[in-house]
Amino acid sequence: MTAQHDDDLVRFSADDEPAASPPQGPPWKILVVDDDQEVHDVTRLALAGLAVDGRPVALCSLHSAAAARDTLAAERDIGVVMLDVVMESEHAGLELARWIRDDLGDRHVRIVLRTGQPGHAPEHKVMSDYDIHDYRDKTELTARRLATTVLGALRSYRDLLALAELHRRERALSNACARFVPARLLNLLGRDDVADAVLGDQVEREMTVLCVDLRDLDDRPAPATVAALNGLFAALVPPIHDHGGLVARYLGAGLVAVFPDPPVAAVRAALAVLARARDLGVRVGIGAHLGPVTLGLVGADDRMQGTVVADTVDLAAAIERLTRRFDVDLLLTGAAHARLPPDLAADSRPLGTGRLGGKQRPPAIFELFAADPPAQRDSKRATRAAVVTAVRAMDERRMAEAEQVLAGLLGETPHDLALAVLRDECRRHRATLS
Repeated sequence: MTAQHDDDLVRFSADDEPAASPPQGPPWKILVVDDDQEVHDVTRLALAGLAVDGRPVALCSLHSAAAARDTLAAERDIGVVMLDVVMESEHAGLELARWIRDDLGDRHVRIVLRTGQPGHAPEHKVMSDYDIHDYRDKTELTARRLATTVLGALRSYRDLLALAELHRRERALSNACARFVPARLLNLLGRDDVADAVLGDQVEREMTVLCVDLRDLDDRPAPATVAALNGLFAALVPPIHDHGGLVARYLGAGLVAVFPDPPVAAVRAALAVLARARDLGVRVGIGAHLGPVTLGLVGADDRMQGTVVADTVDLAAAIERLTRRFDVDLLLTGAAHARLPPDLAADSRPLGTGRLGGKQRPPAIFELFAADPPAQRDSKRATRAAVVTAVRAMDERRMAEAEQVLAGLLGETPHDLALAVLRDECRRHRATLS
């Protein structure tokens, strides 16, 4: 073996002999790694004038596996490595081949092993144990065979790049489709791929619906409002996804999300949304209801989208609107509240029944104040038992008793608007009876 120094290497350069046709792109890079300078000279002569798809080849000559690692790490568009087996050590070439695949992570470059000592690395074992394109004995490599070996390796490299680009585009298309038909929706509809989804796919099941409304955006100019909404949705939607929810639709300054899991997941998502909104200085109102939901794909054959249709959604939206009346952030119907674990239920209080118009049975309404500022949360915890007593009296039509309890509470917490609303309801009811 002839010793060479790394500073003797020849960087990538195309042969001076012109290709058969004008170049149609940058040259294919071929790395020749061998400690025998004669091998480099023979290779350069054999590949002179070679072109693939109209593109010439450019050779880089290196004399050690160590130098090849540096070049391969720096230049990630090398198409073929012509690699000697025995260099610094008896298996330097094999170790480099494994490093290319396992450490560098390059699955595309084609590796052609060449050896003048086949006994050190039997062909069948090398082809079986290493991810290489070809294995050649230097004694059998005529100029023509060397050229055809490189030609085949470059075409294989070209095709692998084309497949990788195709897969990249498929992933990009899949990600783009997921923005309109999310994977979570497809899973609920029993579809594995958006290409399998068809208009009319639907599922009916019990779900928790969250209606989320962003407040205080009405006075902004339209462009500013759109920019603000996009920024807020970017911050508030991830907690919904993190808790297993799916945004079924966007409605102006709000959204509708559904949760196929128990209501606790939806409630914890709502609390996370409220906490994040408070950090952003935005007021949010959320209504939650548990009930039957139809989730499916609607539209036309050339344009469809996921949506949710159910009285459950209408009820959750009506509950959300009551958050403004009561000046609270999160309201739940009794159906959702009944499924809460004790730790969440402890930070809730009843607010009577909602008069929602057209509903034969006004639902029981509960405020969940776990996301309130600490002082406000502590105040509601302290008065919770009294509020429960007052609401129970209202349900039993003992309005005078309920009004008295609520008036006392307002004396202690005059800024609790929800209590004032309940007190006024007691007064109106008593007035209609007088």
